[in-house]
Amino acid sequence: MLHARQRLPLLLAGAVAVLALGACTAEPAAKQGGPDGPTGEPQVSVTPQADPANAVLPLDAYAFDQNQAKVLRQAQDLLTESCMHRIGFASFKNASTYVTVAGAHRATTGIGLVDAESAKKYGYRSGALPDRDAAGEKKRDPNETAALFGPQDGGPAHPGAPEGGCSGEADRKLYPRSTSGPSAAPAGNSLVVDQLTQQAGDRARGDSRIVAGITQWSTCMRDAGFQVKTPWELQQMEGTRWTGPVTSEEITAATTDVSCKQKTKLTDTWSAVLTAYQKGLIERRKQDLDQEKKRLDEQVTYAEKVLKDGSA
Repeated sequence: MLHARQRLPLLLAGAVAVLALGACTAEPAAKQGGPDGPTGEPQVSVTPQADPANAVLPLDAYAFDQNQAKVLRQAQDLLTESCMHRIGFASFKNASTYVTVAGAHRATTGIGLVDAESAKKYGYRSGALPDRDAAGEKKRDPNETAALFGPQDGGPAHPGAPEGGCSGEADRKLYPRSTSGPSAAPAGNSLVVDQLTQQAGDRARGDSRIVAGITQWSTCMRDAGFQVKTPWELQQMEGTRWTGPVTSEEITAATTDVSCKQKTKLTDTWSAVLTAYQKGLIERRKQDLDQEKKRLDEQVTYAEKVLKDGSA
């Protein structure tokens, strides 16, 4: 199970965009018969996106925003540190703190790289901040590790440490178990939002306008010398082909990728189509989403109280 500090970026990230393929042309969707046409595909109105990587999607309203995520991460730090001090680790402090880079923004969406400036500077590199836990995995004293995360590899628990260590205790305080529904589901961890985000992405990926748009993008890329069928083929080379310092080859591929998405209106159409599918799912699950949003807000309120009071 992921610790809360590991789960938050996934939630946030999951709230802003879904991992999926392509977008499509600016062709209107269906013609007659209400919101959905004969094919069952929603009508869309494609408009240019000034900042496509950060385009606001309907489901974003039901998930943590960046500031709320920051508050929760800081509260997690404080709760964990308070627990560690309580059980005898007076000098303990988390290895890193939650930080946001001023003006930072995403460079990708569900169709991969869409930010031209990022493509020019970084190619396909994600540019993400190091994972807090990965950065903090220096050589710890085994006793400290057991106190922080609970018994490791069959070792003994640290005397006085709570179940799952101090990290587990902080997790339970910030993410209490729901009193209804599956007992294994922590309240307010965006289960409904995650589910609907994935569903909307899946439906958008199979939409005829998205499929046609990917074909047009692929043709554009082929004319520029790149034999690729989907936007993800180049994107997924990070860590395999795109390793070491960013090369001119990678920059050329990335900038051509973004340029072809712009020429074929793939980026704008993806945003429009995905928005339409998300709206439809929200209409069907509005009550569940409202309940989940209420739980998320309660979590943030509790986290704010922790930060204000300096303890749980």
